[in-house]
Amino acid sequence: MIDCAIRAGDPVGLIEYVDQRPAAWCAVAPRTEYYAIVRSRTLPIDDPDDPSIWAINCLFVKNGYRGRGLTAPMVEAAVEHARTSGARLVEAYPVKSMPGDPGRGVLSTFLSAGFTPHAEARTTAKRNIVVRRTV
Repeated sequence: MIDCAIRAGDPVGLIEYVDQRPAAWCAVAPRTEYYAIVRSRTLPIDDPDDPSIWAINCLFVKNGYRGRGLTAPMVEAAVEHARTSGARLVEAYPVKSMPGDPGRGVLSTFLSAGFTPHAEARTTAKRNIVVRRTV
């Protein structure tokens, strides 16, 4: 089961439950809500003030639940939540290869979910990539 987490009436993400226990988390909101992303010096962000572009900023599966295929349904739920909330595009910032920040997800998860590469991070490591999906 995947529920929308609410803070002060604003959706900030989704929680996935397994046997009534929180197992996975996905932060998804209009990209304009994420100051660090919109003003990033390493992520190539176009149209920073466009509220119809939503961002999956965090994708995390709790220890003990990893390897159970929870990320694919979580990404689909995040995309659907964004779509029904008025998103035109959903963006994510996964790592292309490890080592990297697995809390943003891995590229293969998003490619399997219909995202396409949009741009690479402007860093020497170039581990993060911006991927997008039209909704």
